[in-house]
Amino acid sequence: MNKINRLVFGGVIGLMAGFSFHLAVLPFVAESIFPNALGDLYASMNPATFWLLAVWMTAGAAAAQAGGAHRGSLIFGAGGLVAAALLGLGMVAGGDNWPAPLICVLTGALYGGGAGLLVGAGFGPITEE
Repeated sequence: MNKINRLVFGGVIGLMAGFSFHLAVLPFVAESIFPNALGDLYASMNPATFWLLAVWMTAGAAAAQAGGAHRGSLIFGAGGLVAAALLGLGMVAGGDNWPAPLICVLTGALYGGGAGLLVGAGFGPITEE
């Protein structure tokens, strides 16, 4: 598989991971831990959705480009951590949920790390052709 295919498919997988994280995973975790935090979560997501998805897409492309399960997990986990930290800071700015950034960061790092494990292992290490 050439480099362009790795970047495109990794970016698409990252974009889908970002959508599922922001629309399903994080709201479920936030509502389970802080029942009243869902309004702050959606309010902070609204203005930054494009940029947060761009972070996830970049992390997916970088994980696919690097290849390997361990490197993919680290790269995608770091991307998830960054996107979730930005979202958590937006929640604090919009409300009074001070533990929200910690919950967002932990959830993003775990979700991104797991996705990166799959992406990196799926694309495998780079071989010279």
